[in-house]
Amino acid sequence: MVSITINGVAYDAMEGASVLAAARDANVYIPTVCDHPDCPPFHDLPLSPRVYRGTTPHDNDKPHPKERHRLEGCGLCVVSIDGSSDPVRACLTPVESGLCIETQTDRLVEIRRTRLAGIMEHHPHACLTCAQRDGCSLEDCSSNVLKEERCCSKFHNCELRKVAEFVGIMEETPRYRSAGLLKLDEDPLIARDFNLCIDCARCVRICNDVRGVEALGIVHHADRLVVGSVAPTLMESACRFCTACVEVCPTGCLTDRGTTTGTRQQRFVPCTHTCPAGVDVPGYIRRIADDDWKGAAALVWERLPLAHTLGHICFHLCEQRCRRGDVDEPIAICALKRFALESGSNGAFEGVSPPQLHGKKVAVIGAGPAGLSAAFFLRFMGHSVTVFDAARQPGGMAALSVPTYRLPPEVLRKDLEVIQRIGVNIETGRRFSIPDEIASLVNNGFDAALIAVGLPESKRISLDGSDLHGVLWGLEFLEAIRSDQNVELGRNVIVVGGGNVAIDVAMTAMRLSGGRVRLFCLERRDEMPAHDSEVANAQEEGVELNTGWGPAIIHGEKDHVAQVEFLRCIGVLDAARNFAPTFDETQRTRVDADTVILAVGQSPPRNLPDEGNGLFLAGDVAEGLSTGGSVVHAVASGREAAQRIDRFLGFDGDARLKFCDDTTRPSWLGRDECFAPSPRVEPPTRPPDQRRTDFRLIEGTYEPEHAVAEARRCLQCDLRLDIETPALPPEKWIQLTGENVESVSAVEGVLILASVDKTPTLIKGTGDLRSLLREKLATAGDACFFACEQDRMYSKRESELIQQHLTQYGQMPSGDSDELDDLF
Repeated sequence: MVSITINGVAYDAMEGASVLAAARDANVYIPTVCDHPDCPPFHDLPLSPRVYRGTTPHDNDKPHPKERHRLEGCGLCVVSIDGSSDPVRACLTPVESGLCIETQTDRLVEIRRTRLAGIMEHHPHACLTCAQRDGCSLEDCSSNVLKEERCCSKFHNCELRKVAEFVGIMEETPRYRSAGLLKLDEDPLIARDFNLCIDCARCVRICNDVRGVEALGIVHHADRLVVGSVAPTLMESACRFCTACVEVCPTGCLTDRGTTTGTRQQRFVPCTHTCPAGVDVPGYIRRIADDDWKGAAALVWERLPLAHTLGHICFHLCEQRCRRGDVDEPIAICALKRFALESGSNGAFEGVSPPQLHGKKVAVIGAGPAGLSAAFFLRFMGHSVTVFDAARQPGGMAALSVPTYRLPPEVLRKDLEVIQRIGVNIETGRRFSIPDEIASLVNNGFDAALIAVGLPESKRISLDGSDLHGVLWGLEFLEAIRSDQNVELGRNVIVVGGGNVAIDVAMTAMRLSGGRVRLFCLERRDEMPAHDSEVANAQEEGVELNTGWGPAIIHGEKDHVAQVEFLRCIGVLDAARNFAPTFDETQRTRVDADTVILAVGQSPPRNLPDEGNGLFLAGDVAEGLSTGGSVVHAVASGREAAQRIDRFLGFDGDARLKFCDDTTRPSWLGRDECFAPSPRVEPPTRPPDQRRTDFRLIEGTYEPEHAVAEARRCLQCDLRLDIETPALPPEKWIQLTGENVESVSAVEGVLILASVDKTPTLIKGTGDLRSLLREKLATAGDACFFACEQDRMYSKRESELIQQHLTQYGQMPSGDSDELDDLF
């Protein structure tokens, strides 16, 4: 480290590093659009022999294209160095001891504006100089600027715009004339508009030098640089679709296709975001690809206490959102999870033990997924936990009613052994009178109690004939089969219901009856609450699906069911999305039946106590079926309840666990000519004509080579989250303190207040900024920062800024909503 001076302030910097990097480390802003902290320097970039924009090739016209040519870059990062008569580029100038640097002089400003003009001549910029740019929708232009000369949809979050506004756009900047270059939006995940490319080559450098994919290149062609793919399409270029190129692009040239709003993780790692338990899906899949099965299993266990169970019966909503599905087929996430657990769980807990007990005791009523999950995390938080359950064995519905062709008993047993091994005490056969006996636990040896009893009974509907012999209820039927009771069904079975329990009932009945099984439900096929994969399995095995029918009456002969009469259902929900089925009385049908099984929902126990005074609720008993009613939702609810209980007991509620030693993510992917398209490797599955005759597992587990092959299809979307944000011009936000308020002039303008994450909460025009700030300082609530814009026409400016806020955030600022409503 050596000492340097930047703008009169002394800093320590790494000798030999660039002045630009040293300034960035010192939080001193120097403008640039070609430099990026994760990319190698622009000037060392090798040229490609040929690149493509669409099907059009562009050949390099420099000699020896593979050699590294000294390229110019944007030239905006010029600085002044003592002892040098001319400004130098900060990206090319190495740090030396005693270096004195100036970053913002009149001469530097003039040079930067001239060089920026050269960039803007080839890039749309009319919106940047428009007086009404803030809040503009970019659709209707009051200045009648041609659409192809306007800025793109990224305008309000554009790095180039921020740099240009900092540098300043010269009035003499030539007008942009569209060259009519290609716009490509047929590739998966990535859209390209070459009209917006400024040839900064960030995309090329991160693709080639950081990711090692080499799908992009740059050539010198017809007196300018041209960036493109190495083949006509990204797929043909062996792109890995990691979207790192989009992340570093400073303009709208490269944009994401199909992403929704939300945080970066929600948009770019939807598998983890969609998982109710927040499992690090790319993390464990990456470890499988690297043959680290123990590490993969450890990552799963950090968030899933019933890991083996969920490797078999998770409905894997994550796969529906998997971004690989936009390329060809989604990753087999759940099947890979099962492989990791069966291959690596024995070593996943090596060196892991729960902490010493704090002296607090928690009772958990209900040994289902939510209760066991809460107990697992509470024990790792240092609490003594006892789980009570009325059933003969722990596990809840997973033990009592989930068919063994989905979940063999020995799989659940592995999870229970882990939970008991870490010190959780489980007592079965314990039934409590509700609510008094449960409430008394808190005053009799326990500091808190969690009720997680689930929805243990079938929902009973009022239906004529439901008391006939041969009419059964869904959950009770499944429990009878799991407990090896003999149930006679006959060869003509009718199942009523459209949820996952109804599907389990139908497939179980198919195995027992050996005859005809028909399922009737109110919903249309696309409305059924049952998961698509489960419905598909049932249909493959011969279950007949009849959608849009509701039971009207069950007809009997000699006290036994004989027929079921159905009405055509024409709507399940009302305008407010409440359950309110409507029927067409003129459309009726009768079907013969030996057995009718009603599986139309589940009900909680009666008279449960409310939360409070040390009592907590979790799982389906707290949330009903609104979140999906699945095991993974229950496990997530149990973890959240453990956090609340921990805070109630005086601790921090931190449920994070670390079983995996190394959680660092690589940046290198490497080139793979066969990466896409590449078909999904399906796990071994028994054919329908074999599996419908017994209760053996439908789906098997991968062989190691197949698991590795499937894992290597993962796009590793989470790597994008590690890409550093480039240095941007200084923010406008000022900390909301009395001292800073008093420094504001008492002039006309617009005040903007912002929360801790710098999201605006108030936008208000005023004739006296300082007075309004003083007022808000005392009543600002969550506001932590402020910004002021002086403007005599503050009402007009206020309206423009609110419109800009609406465009960016999709809603009004949260503060002073009544006044904003009046304004609009």
